[in-house]
Amino acid sequence: MNSTPTIRTAEIICVGTELLMGQVINTNANFLASELASLGISSYRQIVIGDNRDRLLEQIKTSASRADLVILTGGLGPTADDITMATAADAAGLSLELHEQSYKQMSQFFQRICRTMPSSNKKQAMVPPGSTVFQNANGTAPGAMFECKAGTKEAPDHSAYLVLLPGPPSELIPMFQEQVRPILEKYNAVRFRTEYIRLYGVGESAAEERVKDLIDGQTNPTIAPYASEGECLFRITQRIEPGIEQDLITPIINIFRERFGDYIYEIGKRTLKEVVYDLLSSKGMTLSFAESCTAGMASSDFVDVPGASKVLTGSIVAYDNGIKEQLLGVTQDVLSDMGSVSRECAAQMAEGCRKLLGTDISVSITGIAGPTAYSSDKPVGLVYLAISDKNGTEVSEINLSGNRMRVRRVSVLHAFNMIRKRLQ
Repeated sequence: MNSTPTIRTAEIICVGTELLMGQVINTNANFLASELASLGISSYRQIVIGDNRDRLLEQIKTSASRADLVILTGGLGPTADDITMATAADAAGLSLELHEQSYKQMSQFFQRICRTMPSSNKKQAMVPPGSTVFQNANGTAPGAMFECKAGTKEAPDHSAYLVLLPGPPSELIPMFQEQVRPILEKYNAVRFRTEYIRLYGVGESAAEERVKDLIDGQTNPTIAPYASEGECLFRITQRIEPGIEQDLITPIINIFRERFGDYIYEIGKRTLKEVVYDLLSSKGMTLSFAESCTAGMASSDFVDVPGASKVLTGSIVAYDNGIKEQLLGVTQDVLSDMGSVSRECAAQMAEGCRKLLGTDISVSITGIAGPTAYSSDKPVGLVYLAISDKNGTEVSEINLSGNRMRVRRVSVLHAFNMIRKRLQ
């Protein structure tokens, strides 16, 4: 591969009709954009193209004419609609030839799984001559990188590098991190360092107002607020020039700590449930849930964290009042006088679950997710949560807006935050 000028700009083309039809969520673009940003490469466009040769060819040529790097994902399989490699080669004016090492590795893959390799798979080992080939340790399709001459009237000598990666994230992510990223690091001396400040319990507009002076005066590093369901996130990014290693991010983080205090649950990449897991694990403590309106959503979300079984003992879905009474020990007086959506019921649910499952901490959730309310004094969005441990039981009342699913999801986040605050 010839030497190249600094790679400053990139475009991402994700190939697949299933992406256009919404059958598959496009997580590859999100991952690649984040990786490119950390490399100091500006990602200007993300494009999705179906399995159509003419449209894909036109897009590759267009992207290559205005960017230094074009990353294509998907369409490297063995079937007729897998057209990315051949189309990219056409765009670069290159032929395809068999890459013996890739073909050999592919054959060995099928031998390991005790299957005969279909003849159609040979297509996956066809790449332009002179390409840098990325071996696939998690599938059959190799990736490739090669140059595409794409001169324009304004820049007649312009060329771009095309990087082709398999579509499945389980194949794309390790291939990029282990093989592609080290190559791209050589082509850009500028780096970007990014830190994330994650908050719970304060709205986006209120949070932004507290640091408006920092946002208005930003140069380097830059500060960008983001909102997600029930949470708030600030991205702080520093541009690092060659030979200049001064840390400009930590002073900004310290200001955020002063202004937000306990609202900050993480400075880094961990989610709220991951923070909770790490706290429980480090203290050797066990957890259980008693859920009514969330119907198992809290425990289901928590087990997405690898290793959750080390701390999560179990969960009781007590949707019916009879279950609340029989399994969790909620008294008939509380159910009849206060109702299942009440402080008293939440407290008894948490205490009963902790006793029944023998855990260090138990959290209960009971509320009205909608679409209809119980009464005027118990509207949709009213939720009670309780946390119980050896030091006692604490109950929290929250009033949420939005549809049924949002009420349930934010209730789960609030449950995680209660655990986080109790343990910290």
